[in-house]
Amino acid sequence: MSSVNWIRRSARRLGVAALSLGLTAGLGLPMPAGAANEARAPTLEGQRFEGTVSLADRNLRLNGLGLRGVAWIKAFVAGLYLSAPSKDAAQILAMPGPKRIRLKIMLNAPSHELTRSLVGRIEDHESEAVRAKLGDRLTGLGTLIDSVGDLKPGDTLDLDFIPDKGVSLRLNDKVIGLPVSGDDLYRCVLKIFVGEHPVDRRMKEGLLRGGY
Repeated sequence: MSSVNWIRRSARRLGVAALSLGLTAGLGLPMPAGAANEARAPTLEGQRFEGTVSLADRNLRLNGLGLRGVAWIKAFVAGLYLSAPSKDAAQILAMPGPKRIRLKIMLNAPSHELTRSLVGRIEDHESEAVRAKLGDRLTGLGTLIDSVGDLKPGDTLDLDFIPDKGVSLRLNDKVIGLPVSGDDLYRCVLKIFVGEHPVDRRMKEGLLRGGY
């Protein structure tokens, strides 16, 4: 599976020592100013996510968090933002309005490995009719992700859907390139995370938490 190979190849480059989560246990020390708010922020594997974000003049809520990893190798934590919380994957896939998939990167990897994983899943699990309809837009999305270059621990990659514009990409709050049109394209991307054939079923379960 291309997505598994991406994680394994990236882990070899990174080295096992750098794959530690960096989590620290509380030792009963006084909590510094501002730490209380941080402690309440939704967190998974040490990766903190905002409870709400603004996109296309709408407030989106964090629906859930999920880890993408193989064995001890952690690739990223994904967060799904929706206009209304839901535990129903079919409802989420049909939901209109803006959406965001936020990836908090946890290892070093060239973005073309992520492209290969995403595009490969769509090519493997979508029908010939759907792939034909996507056409060059799927290639365009791959080119957009490739343009990011090398991803590294601490990076935040947002895959957004903006109505009347399409699929938009942001790296560390900076917009990358131009949107690729089509809510059908974003639905295919979203199905990789919460569809019938998710890339990681444990990640899917986390993303379908239904809000915080």
